[in-house]
Amino acid sequence: MINKDFKYPSTKILVFAKAPEEGKVKTRLASSIGDKAALSFHEQMLERTLETACKYKLASVELHVSGNTDHSLIQSLAIQYDIIVRAQYGSDLGERMYYALEQSLLGCRYCVLIGTDCPTMNVDYLANAFTALIRGQDVVLGPAEDGGYVLIGVRQASRDWFNNIAWGSRHVLEQSRQKILANGAQLEELQPLWDVDQITDFQRWQLQTGM
Repeated sequence: MINKDFKYPSTKILVFAKAPEEGKVKTRLASSIGDKAALSFHEQMLERTLETACKYKLASVELHVSGNTDHSLIQSLAIQYDIIVRAQYGSDLGERMYYALEQSLLGCRYCVLIGTDCPTMNVDYLANAFTALIRGQDVVLGPAEDGGYVLIGVRQASRDWFNNIAWGSRHVLEQSRQKILANGAQLEELQPLWDVDQITDFQRWQLQTGM
């Protein structure tokens, strides 16, 4: 469906997030700062990511939630930003991402999927991903400094790109890159960014934001 209200019609931004429930989010970080502080950080990043995705009307935005889609904050943000909330489906992260992209591509030309852990992602970064897809790239990846990725954009989705990936490890980007290229797809990679998983990342975020 083409919506001319957006800069990139017939596109979507899928924001992947866990429902903000204490003890169930940012668990690696929580081992250092505690469950309450980890939850607070998760909520701040969720709101910041949605603001970045929605503010400049690049594309239609959907929030794909793992856990309780009826959570009060989720519903509040959906109303605030006028976005659709969908449940994630699948047994692991790769299966959930593949399903979301495959279903979304039934109604649009390109999709960009992001998480909520990257403080430095901005509207220009998202626009660069769409530009790469419009230029003809099949896949665009936003590498993370820790060996994962913070963004994947596609014009088509292959299940194989998301199978047998060591999610959460420093091998994610390289494994994904190899699978995408082996499939014969045209791949473009954006500038690497950093995300917040460990206490050192959190401290880096605190220094940059003065929190």
